Amino acid sequence: MRIKYQLDTVISKETEIWNHLHTKRRQPIDPQWLFDHYSMDISQELKIIICEKLGHQEDKGWEKVKVLIKTFGVQPELIHAAGLCHQKEAYHWLLSLIVDEKEEQYYCNVAESLACWGAEIPEQVLMTCMMHKSPSIKLAGLSMLNFRSYQMSAKELIRYCELALIENCDALNLEVIRILQKRDEPVISERLFKLCSGGTDATAKSALKALGCINTAKSRECLQRLTKTLPDSEKKNFAKKQLAQQCVSIS
Repeated sequence: MRIKYQLDTVISKETEIWNHLHTKRRQPIDPQWLFDHYSMDISQELKIIICEKLGHQEDKGWEKVKVLIKTFGVQPELIHAAGLCHQKEAYHWLLSLIVDEKEEQYYCNVAESLACWGAEIPEQVLMTCMMHKSPSIKLAGLSMLNFRSYQMSAKELIRYCELALIENCDALNLEVIRILQKRDEPVISERLFKLCSGGTDATAKSALKALGCINTAKSRECLQRLTKTLPDSEKKNFAKKQLAQQCVSIS
């Protein structure tokens, strides 16, 4: 009977919170109200939403998130909120979790929350993510890399990308291609050429599209070679299509 009463109380409390969030969905919600209604007793979905709304309130939200961290310890939704706050103190706290090797079970959450600070993230942290055995953490590392790629030479960028490409995983390969296709240096086109030749179908098609988007003399040369060397007729035809589109765009 007591357990049923407690369960009914939690459900009633959650219903009240959901109703309030729904009525205020287009308006900022008082950080104090969000702070007061965060609890370990509510559902994970509700905790995430409360923390996201705190995170979007920047400095005011971070002040509440800090207290919640002290009260409840490191939680994935609080890590997410810290990233959304975009406060320097939040950045240093997130950084400390990786640098000091704390809360390793939340590395993926931390890395994802740090990604938007990619240009400022220390080399050690970027390398920790890029060399991690977890594909999810490598993906977060690629997000960091994307934010700072404009600071790198093409060869340096490729060296980092190789740390992800070595896994031969489509999710990682596609993210690498998305980063590389923003550049137009010849060495970038050559690396995409190799992905067309040696990757999976998904990777090869994405790399072919990337070469089609770059639209330089080198990318056209790579596509021309692929129309002759690709063993798969479907991929070969796709390379011809990409090349034809480039030729039309420069005519």
